[in-house]
Amino acid sequence: MKKILTVNALCFIISASIAQIGAVAPDFTQNDLNGNSHNLYTYLNAGKVVVVDMSATWCGPCWGFHTAHYLEDIYNQYGPLGTNEVVVLFYEDDVSTTLADLNGTGSNTLGNWVLGTDYPIINGTVPLPGPYGTGYPTVSVICPMDKKIKDDLNYYPDLASMKIALQDIINLCSPASISESDFNVINVSVFPNPAIESTTLRFDLTAAETTTVTLYNSIGELISTNLYQLNVGMNQVELKLSGLASGNYFVKINCKDKRSKILSVLKVSSN
Repeated sequence: MKKILTVNALCFIISASIAQIGAVAPDFTQNDLNGNSHNLYTYLNAGKVVVVDMSATWCGPCWGFHTAHYLEDIYNQYGPLGTNEVVVLFYEDDVSTTLADLNGTGSNTLGNWVLGTDYPIINGTVPLPGPYGTGYPTVSVICPMDKKIKDDLNYYPDLASMKIALQDIINLCSPASISESDFNVINVSVFPNPAIESTTLRFDLTAAETTTVTLYNSIGELISTNLYQLNVGMNQVELKLSGLASGNYFVKINCKDKRSKILSVLKVSSN
């Protein structure tokens, strides 16, 4: 137990690391616990968006992410029994991990990782390369069009924002998308936040273009989509919240070749 707690503490320290967004995801071929072979590039060449959860059985944040069943929900909605657009893989990255650890009976584990997990579990024979991240967990979302890591779902605070981000990538990486050049991230400030009637989104653009601002509720349902013709340089867009119930909302900004992270906005009462 002492070993687990020591390593687990280290995991908390380094888990702030995220996958290298924009990097090409190195290929790998590994068998899952049922003996089925999984080759990353085979899935990507078939047009699937691939989600790779790089974890370790002794890692506290990994266990918390796993037991929240985020990927189970995503697998059910987007996997082979859902829209069949996404492949979800759990990759145990510590090569010393045993089958007993994965089943929750070993000496280096926080629980049973196999029970209730329908998507494939890989007990890696080699660690994943650096682009997948240097801390646990990272949850890389890989685009089939250019084989690049587009996002890390571990960055997001809840399932709703993960699904919004994933759907955005599915749309971006579909064969019908207008371009698969690198999509740059727009840095956006939100003030005030929390807000009562409205808040202001402030961000910089390198070209005059039409910009889409989309608002979702706390469970990821679309509330509004608005288009703005904006100019080069710093822009400000008012996001109206009047008429909405108090609570947490999500907003994202899309341009022709840029997009923001999913941003959280808290609507509060004036009382």
